[in-house]
Amino acid sequence: MMRVCIILQARVPDRMAELVPAPFASLVARLFREPVVQDSVFDLPRRGWYVPRHQSPDLTVRFHSQNAGNPAGPASGPHTQMAQNILLCYAAGARIIELKTVQVNDRLTIPRPCIDMTNVGYNIEWSQELRVEESLREYVAGMMLVEMWRHLGPAAGPSLTGPPGEVIYDISLGYDLAGIRSDKVAHFLDGLRDTRPLVTRLRSEIRSAYAAACDLHYPVCMSTTVTLSTFHGCPATEIESICEYLIAERDLDVVVKMNPPMLGRDRLEYLLHEVMGYTEIAVNPSAYTLGLQFEEAVQLVDRLTRFAQSRGRRLGCKFSNTLEVKNHRSFFPPGNDVMYLSGAPLHVLTLALADEFRRAVGPAVPFSFSAGVDQHNFADVVACGFVPVTTCTDLLKPGGFGRLPAYLQRLEAVMGECGAADIPSYIVARAGGGMDPDAAAMANLAAVAAAARENPRYRAEKNRAVPRRIESHLETFDCIACDKCVPVCPNDANFTYPLPPVDMEIHDIVVDPSGQWRFASEPKRLTIARKHQIANYADFCNACGNCDTFCPEYGGPFIRKPNFFGTVASYEAAAPRDGFVITDAAGQAGIRGRIHGREFSVYVLGDWYKFDDGRATVVFEPGTWTVVEVRPHGVLDGKHTVDLHAFHTLRLLRQGVTDTTRINQVNALIGA
Repeated sequence: MMRVCIILQARVPDRMAELVPAPFASLVARLFREPVVQDSVFDLPRRGWYVPRHQSPDLTVRFHSQNAGNPAGPASGPHTQMAQNILLCYAAGARIIELKTVQVNDRLTIPRPCIDMTNVGYNIEWSQELRVEESLREYVAGMMLVEMWRHLGPAAGPSLTGPPGEVIYDISLGYDLAGIRSDKVAHFLDGLRDTRPLVTRLRSEIRSAYAAACDLHYPVCMSTTVTLSTFHGCPATEIESICEYLIAERDLDVVVKMNPPMLGRDRLEYLLHEVMGYTEIAVNPSAYTLGLQFEEAVQLVDRLTRFAQSRGRRLGCKFSNTLEVKNHRSFFPPGNDVMYLSGAPLHVLTLALADEFRRAVGPAVPFSFSAGVDQHNFADVVACGFVPVTTCTDLLKPGGFGRLPAYLQRLEAVMGECGAADIPSYIVARAGGGMDPDAAAMANLAAVAAAARENPRYRAEKNRAVPRRIESHLETFDCIACDKCVPVCPNDANFTYPLPPVDMEIHDIVVDPSGQWRFASEPKRLTIARKHQIANYADFCNACGNCDTFCPEYGGPFIRKPNFFGTVASYEAAAPRDGFVITDAAGQAGIRGRIHGREFSVYVLGDWYKFDDGRATVVFEPGTWTVVEVRPHGVLDGKHTVDLHAFHTLRLLRQGVTDTTRINQVNALIGA
């Protein structure tokens, strides 16, 4: 007897499916149903939700002219690209959400995999993967989900409601003046300043069961702030022109990203190589000469600060961009000569740069921070007066969004130890008291930057460990069920579904050219040992590779686990990539699938199951799986074997993912 395990997508396909936003009705249904059924929202369990403690300190901060509930948030990147990501950020505690960078060129081909979080963090992805109009729709949809969560969701209450300014959405734009001035980007900005047309459209998609969500008030203006993300090497004159346009013509507050090479080659490489020991990392030489230089940045900020003030707006600085380094690893596809460093080493470099720049420009210029932030250093960075303090690399590690609540819980604890009732008093207390918050923030920054340089946790020897593997390879069904692949995906592409254990003998069907058929003599065996299974929602998966990095087994969940598409259109567009799509419609329940490029389908027709492999149709009696009829498609040119292992795989996959005892993106609208 032969035990057969169908291995889906034995290699990464040449053509990866594009990200496809989900129907808004399905997102709303998940928001309300999933917490009730399985105590999670978009696979973030309740323990990963941030709910401030009773009588906790006031974490409110001021960002430009608005109040935010706290200074934490995601950096522009994979965690803020789709609507469900934005809700996950908020549920986990983020109150200043930097949206994924949008640029006019939205037809990019990004190599896969593109995110390497094996230890310190590298990436080669740098812009939105959606079309600009799709990004606008996702951002407004995400904002609406957040408002539902705050006011109507199962976790709602005094701790999650609040004034409209509690959550701030920060736009991120790139990469040059011509693109930012384009009609496409102008329409995007207009859509965030007046959300009413999109809100009206999305309201119409909400099912009647959730009428309260339809009636809810949603903010008309979603954002008045922009963090400018220019190319590494963008000249100062271009940056200045972009800022003047955004301030004067678009009436926006602007934050300019600063680059680590502004420290200068000697200082940066001394810290990187001598202090921290990352001798294998070589900075791309052009990063030192083509990018914004320290002195011209100081002058630029001075001019733009005065320009913004004259127009009733504010200018700030963000520390920092990622660091452009030479690719010394084999993780990314060949031909990617540079990559972008994040994580632990960037934390030390960015603090050093921010400290130097603060001394140069004084205390009045607002600073924000994003570089290697995690639960262990978040409170230190907040003490330096940064708003917001954003994170990305840490949220790509096991636990995902669920790592964020610990940031705020530790901040609350430290503030309690200092006797600080709010953020300004905490900043002063951390500096020893006796000075105003601005002076205290400067003193804290100098101290925190110096301490980071001496802290062993940022050094190379502490950051060389790689996730452990076991000698096991992923298959369609069953794995060790550690579920690490679920939270490390920022888009919630990987999900779990239930199946009963299976152990059955299968005989394929051999059909003669005459139409006569018989069972194959050699049996196969299909065994499913676990009730807990993993699948991938392909429309949410961009093949970044992060789930493979942390999976203890070989093969990659996004490759080897069944890929489910949200619609027949996205399934067909992804051909010849293996995958599946539920086709329940017009009273006919079914599933289509590609396995090793071959097309199969299963339909439930009254009391029968019909299996079609493109050359023959087999009808079964359910339960016993007795063959009722075998019908070839026309005259066969030779013997044809009908793969009944494929039949049982399809029917079991459909049974599992449509089982609403576990809500997922495939079954979200079933029974809603």
